[in-house]
Amino acid sequence: EKQVFQLRAHMYQARSLFAADSSGLSDPFARVFFISQSQCTEVLNETLCPTWDQLLVFDNVELYGEAHEMRDDPPIIVIEIYDQDTVGKADFMGRTFAKPVVKMSDEHYCPPRFPPQLEYYQIYRGNSTAGDLLAAFELLQVPAGQSHPRPSEGKDGMEGGRGPGLNPCLGI
Repeated sequence: EKQVFQLRAHMYQARSLFAADSSGLSDPFARVFFISQSQCTEVLNETLCPTWDQLLVFDNVELYGEAHEMRDDPPIIVIEIYDQDTVGKADFMGRTFAKPVVKMSDEHYCPPRFPPQLEYYQIYRGNSTAGDLLAAFELLQVPAGQSHPRPSEGKDGMEGGRGPGLNPCLGI
């Protein structure tokens, strides 16, 4: 059974990355891989603790299987950190894995599961630790016949009705 989802990767920051440049710093960016899609954060220059504070949205993610299987055991997200070089290709710095919090179309977008909390994911390079990633990942089922999860009903357009005085349990 085909299910359509939207993945939202909330890429906040990394810390304790290793220095990949002769300056003792790095120019890091993250590449997020999910199923057959990938996206990158922006490159932040000369830092070992980048704060991207970026939302990467993967639309039209098609998964096959029972709905309850998708909710209970979603596919793994792969996140790789690279150092952007001014000349040549980017240098691999490390990798981590995450499972998204899943919201089926018949569930409400409300606490305690939503919005998902930022979590630290340990970055590895081989068997060695190579820093930490602070991020949150959510996989939202798109209702049949729609191209995106239902928009919020908040009059200010804030997703999930998180604006002041709005109901935080809207079905997104």
